Amino acid sequence: MLRHLSPVLFGLAAAVLAGCGTGGAPSEDASPSPSPSAAEPGDFEDLSGAEIPESAESVEVVSSVEESGLRSYVATFTLPSEEEAADFCASGDIGNYLPFPDDVPEEERERLLIGDAELTDPRGCSSMRSGENVDRSVVFSFPEDGRVSVWAVAEEFGR
Repeated sequence: MLRHLSPVLFGLAAAVLAGCGTGGAPSEDASPSPSPSAAEPGDFEDLSGAEIPESAESVEVVSSVEESGLRSYVATFTLPSEEEAADFCASGDIGNYLPFPDDVPEEERERLLIGDAELTDPRGCSSMRSGENVDRSVVFSFPEDGRVSVWAVAEEFGR
């Protein structure tokens, strides 16, 4: 499933990651946002605090750095079980592993690079804690093949 997302991943990353940062509308003088580029899983892990399990397959990570230096990482991968999905949320103290709405708003689909992928029994976890400058969001889907599809975002905001 994620193999089909690769072109979407890079295409949507530019639009999604361009909106990361401190928020608000861009000024007319704003220069174009930097293009996303391939990154290492360790870069995502360092910012998010979560560890991508060794059993993860088809791991892809893209990054973007705003002119202000704020970083964003999007990681997609598959896991062999729901237990490992819950463990991933716990590994970075990202949040409670809970049901996620079936009708994910388009804005959230773009932010997580889900695109048009069909979500089956979606679950998720997220956190943005006081005193930290990182927003973390993860969505899991359980297609019929038994593997768990994962979309994870770690975004730095205002320093």
